[in-house]
Amino acid sequence: MPREPHDVAAVLHQVHAGLSNPQHHFMVCTTYFETENGPVMLGTLHLHQSTVWNLQIGTDGFVCEVLLQPGSQQPRSSVRVAYANIWQVLRGDGPNFNAGKREGVLYENNHVLSTFAKQGLTE
Repeated sequence: MPREPHDVAAVLHQVHAGLSNPQHHFMVCTTYFETENGPVMLGTLHLHQSTVWNLQIGTDGFVCEVLLQPGSQQPRSSVRVAYANIWQVLRGDGPNFNAGKREGVLYENNHVLSTFAKQGLTE
């Protein structure tokens, strides 16, 4: 049974609080998110206090400014992510994540990912 969007909002509030610790890194895995330059399919967002600004958590999704390629000299990008498109949220103690480490999984909804995958199948 898929988790309700409010579950994702609660997790994102934990992420927001966790950003105060420079050792905490978070990854939000999505089927889709919007940027000012267009949509990103199967995108991931690395959230760390050095890569995210103005995180605003709403009832249906969140918006923020991020560095889409951390470490580059690119400007911040505004992104909008709907909760319905989030399939996983991970926490790590560094910028490299290992999805096999179950203790780092804060949220997972494989139904979102499988529904997205089925959209590409012809019947």
